[in-house]
Amino acid sequence: MIRFGRKGHHNRAMTVLGVACLAVFFSGPGQTYGVSTFVDPMIGELEISRSLYATAYSFGTLMSAGALVLVGRQIDRIGERAVLLMANIGFAAALLILSAAQGPLWLFFGFALLRTCGSGVLTLAARTLIPHWFVRRRGWAFSMIGLASAVSLALFPLLHSQTVQALGWRGAWRLDAIVLIVLLLPPVLLFVRNRPADVGYVVDRDANGASTVSSSHGEEGMTLREAMRTPSFWAIVGASLVPSLVVTGLAFNQVAIFTERGLPKTLTATTFTVESVFQLMVTMGVGWLVDRYPVKYTLAGGQVALALAMVCLMLAQGPVLSYAYAALRGASSGMWMVSADVAWPLYYGRKHLGSIRGVGFALGVVGAALGPLPFGFAYDAFGNYGVAIAALLVLPVAATVAMLLVRAPHRQFS
Repeated sequence: MIRFGRKGHHNRAMTVLGVACLAVFFSGPGQTYGVSTFVDPMIGELEISRSLYATAYSFGTLMSAGALVLVGRQIDRIGERAVLLMANIGFAAALLILSAAQGPLWLFFGFALLRTCGSGVLTLAARTLIPHWFVRRRGWAFSMIGLASAVSLALFPLLHSQTVQALGWRGAWRLDAIVLIVLLLPPVLLFVRNRPADVGYVVDRDANGASTVSSSHGEEGMTLREAMRTPSFWAIVGASLVPSLVVTGLAFNQVAIFTERGLPKTLTATTFTVESVFQLMVTMGVGWLVDRYPVKYTLAGGQVALALAMVCLMLAQGPVLSYAYAALRGASSGMWMVSADVAWPLYYGRKHLGSIRGVGFALGVVGAALGPLPFGFAYDAFGNYGVAIAALLVLPVAATVAMLLVRAPHRQFS
C-alpha cells in the first residue's frame, strides 16, 4: 500500500471531516427546527388543519425510522460516499415536492422523503464516516460534528424566517433545494472517500507519525447480531431513547409549560438561545474528555444533566431556574451526542457500524416522534404538565444507572 506523508493524511482527514460537518449543517431544513417556520404559512395557503399537518409530519418521521435500518446496511455494503450522494439528491427532491404541495398527499410523501433523506440518512452517513478517518482524535472530530449541528440549530430558523418572508414558503423550499445541490453535492462528490485506504492512507497518526491502526489489520467489528447479544448495546440504545423522547416532548411543549407557570413568552425564546450556547460550549469540551477518559462517564453525565434540567423545570417560577433548565438541557445534548458517537465504534468496531448505528438512529427517531404524547395525555388528564415531567424523570435516572453499571464489551475496538 502507498502511504503518503503525515501532512497529506491530516489534510485529507480534515477535508472529509469538513464535508461531514457541512452535511450535518445542511440537514437543517429537514430537522424540526428547520420545518417549524413553514407550518403556519403552509397551513394557511393549503387550507388544512393543524392536526392533519402534524399527522403528515409524524408519519414522515416514523417512515424514516424504518428506512434508517435498511440504509444502515447499505452503508456497510456500498459506503458512506454513495449514500451521502443519494441522500443529497433525495433531500433536494423532497424540498421541491414540498414547494409544489397542493394537498395532504403531497405533504405525506414530501415529509416522508424529507425526514428520511434530510434529518435521517444524511446525518447517519456523515456520523458513520468519521470513525473510519479518526481514531486518536475521534472525540475532537465528533465535537466538530456537534458544533455544526449547534450552528445549524442557531441559524436555520432565522434564515427560514427571512426567506419565507421574502420569497414565500414555496420559494423558500426551492431555495433550500438549490443550496443543497450547489453547496453540498459537489464537495461530497469531489472530496469524500469511504476509507483512508481508498486513497493510500492509514487512520490518524500519533505524535511520532506512527499509525494508530495497522494498515494490514483491516477493519474489525461485531456484526449487528453479535452486538445485539451484548447488554451494553441495549443499554446505549435504551439510553439514547431518553434524550430524543424527553427533549423533543419538552421542546414541543415548552411555550405552553412556561405560560402555564405565568412566565412570559419572551423568556421561552431566550431559553432556547441559552440552550444553544451551552450545547455549543459543552460540545467543544466533551470531545477532549472522551479522548482521554472512559466514555461511560460522559454518557452518564449527559443523563445526569438532563435529570437536573427536569428538576429545575419542575421548580421554576422565575428566570433563574428557567435559565438553569435551559443551560443543563443544552449541556445534556452536547455531552450525550458526542459521547454516543464515540461509544458505538469503540464498543462495536467499524466494519458493521452502519447497520449498528442504523438501528440506534431508527429507535431514536421513534422516540422523537412519540415524545410529545405523554405531555399531551398528562395535560388532558390532570390539567398541567408537571405530572408528565415528574413521571419522565425516572428515565434519565435509570439511564444513568445503566451507563455506570452495564459493562462495555470485553473487547473494544479502535
